[in-house]
Amino acid sequence: MRQIFSIAGVIALSASCAIGAQTQSAYDRAQAAFGAHRFAEAAPLFAQAETENPGNSDALLMEGKSLANVGRYPEAETALQSYAARHPQSAETLFMLGFVLNRENKPADSLKTYTQAAKLATPQSDDLKVAAMDYVLLNDYDDAIRWMKQAVAFDPRNEQAWYGLGRCLYTQSEFGEAQQALQRALALDARDVKAEANLGLAFEMDNKPDQAESAYKAAVTLANADAQTDEWPYLDYGSFLLEHDRPAEAIPLLRRAVAVASRCAECHGKLGRALAESGEAKQGVAELREAVQLSPRDPKLHYDLGRAYRAAGKMDDARAELALSAKLYGSKDSPGAKQ
Repeated sequence: MRQIFSIAGVIALSASCAIGAQTQSAYDRAQAAFGAHRFAEAAPLFAQAETENPGNSDALLMEGKSLANVGRYPEAETALQSYAARHPQSAETLFMLGFVLNRENKPADSLKTYTQAAKLATPQSDDLKVAAMDYVLLNDYDDAIRWMKQAVAFDPRNEQAWYGLGRCLYTQSEFGEAQQALQRALALDARDVKAEANLGLAFEMDNKPDQAESAYKAAVTLANADAQTDEWPYLDYGSFLLEHDRPAEAIPLLRRAVAVASRCAECHGKLGRALAESGEAKQGVAELREAVQLSPRDPKLHYDLGRAYRAAGKMDDARAELALSAKLYGSKDSPGAKQ
């Protein structure tokens, strides 16, 4: 009799657990998924929670955060705008909305939203960093640098803000300060391949070729260990070698750049030029033809193709490409035209 009672108790307990799992709210399940960084799963659960209990939780805010974490920014904006309309004093919502608007390439709207948020609460370092990036999108580098400096002052351990500051300073030809900022970024994260590659660029523009090459080599080593790398570490180092009359050394790097980004016109163009200058004119022509197909109005690519044709002994083709290059250089809408 005791055994029967025990089995019955287990069955009852199991049934109770099953019912509990079934009746757990959508909001609770969404929070569990969010906490586990399963953002794509969390977003529709938060939407369901809002539908089941409209206006009585922060489900819309959390849905917006979830969507932003998976890069679905227009949907995130919709959720956050709806929540902000009901909770206009929520600084957290406005800061998040400002971030999303930045990612949607809406810098003016993002800055307006950050200004509203800052009236309600003190911004964090990351908030100032994103505001600085809004100014970058607006091509206002003075304000971008000012706010990026504020971001690192608020949090000297904000590695991405140091990187952003380095990029802004480099763009403004402040190469010495750019080097310092990028070195601070690397001191915080030695695996930041973009910071290392940009440090190489800053050294190169500051006429420090040995230090530039060391940084480029380090960037390529980091890129080789990163399955998600882009083409830039290989393209930057390959371009450096090409400009220093070392085209044969540049070829494997530029081949890697092309393998990573097959639609990159500059990658094909630089590889074509390296091949032609290494005595492989036929292969160089093939790469440069691919480059001009990808970017037909780039006069530099047509110029390099003309030179490659000339090296291959195709003089008529060479003259045609060089003439087209000259024409494009005189065109206002060509990449190399002066405005």
